[in-house]
Amino acid sequence: MNLVAPYTRSVLANRSLWFWGVAFMALWFVLGAYVFSPGLAPGRSAELTYTSAWFAVIALFSLTTLAMTIAASMVFGTSALAYGFRYSRLTPSAYALSGVVATAAMGTLFGLVMSGVVSALFSAHFGWAIVPANLLAVVGIAALSGAFMMGLGTVLVLIVVNYLGLRNLSFVEFVPLGLAYIFGLSQLFLALPEWFLYLSPWNDMETLFFQAYSGSPATIVLTDGASGTLSGPLAAAALAGWVLVLVGLATVLLRRIRPVAVEEGRQV
Repeated sequence: MNLVAPYTRSVLANRSLWFWGVAFMALWFVLGAYVFSPGLAPGRSAELTYTSAWFAVIALFSLTTLAMTIAASMVFGTSALAYGFRYSRLTPSAYALSGVVATAAMGTLFGLVMSGVVSALFSAHFGWAIVPANLLAVVGIAALSGAFMMGLGTVLVLIVVNYLGLRNLSFVEFVPLGLAYIFGLSQLFLALPEWFLYLSPWNDMETLFFQAYSGSPATIVLTDGASGTLSGPLAAAALAGWVLVLVGLATVLLRRIRPVAVEEGRQV
């Protein structure tokens, strides 16, 4: 059974996802362009680095809303999925693949929209065209990041559904965003170990977005050009590895999905 088309339409039509993933994140770009930039050192190189860093961090936050949306919405379909896996031609692997395609498509759109917004705002503020150096790379990274968020969101919600109970869902929903803030903001100012930056999927995404937008290798500390550079291909390989691991784990957990009533998540 092929759910790619309906799953993709469902994700693309999610108004909450568009608001929190695009409209709300656009406010951060406004702040970056017009509120936090007055103390920036003059020069196009500094302005490009500054813009690329803002794009990398906020694009990461934007895509994280995909994982949160999946975690929140899947709870309502546990009974249908359990029934479908048992009595229809729908398989866990087919369902997981549908989710990967849908979130990759949504990630692509988010990447394009975020690129347009940051280019318009920062170009207008600095007075010259600051556009992505490699828009195709931005699109590819956004699609791969969307697939990662699907795997992460699915694994988290299935751990809650199958083992922890729905009362823990409200906590788990914000785990992706919390980790994105911690690791994403850390790379702006802290010299984290190079091996850690490659192992962290959030830093892999941030590194790749920075490199795609600026056209230059990302540095260990994004705001310090002298801190040493990171390898884009290695970061991409690490992120792809995380996608494979998470989607594989999600498929295993889907085979064990337990039908639950939404009322189990009531706190009172």
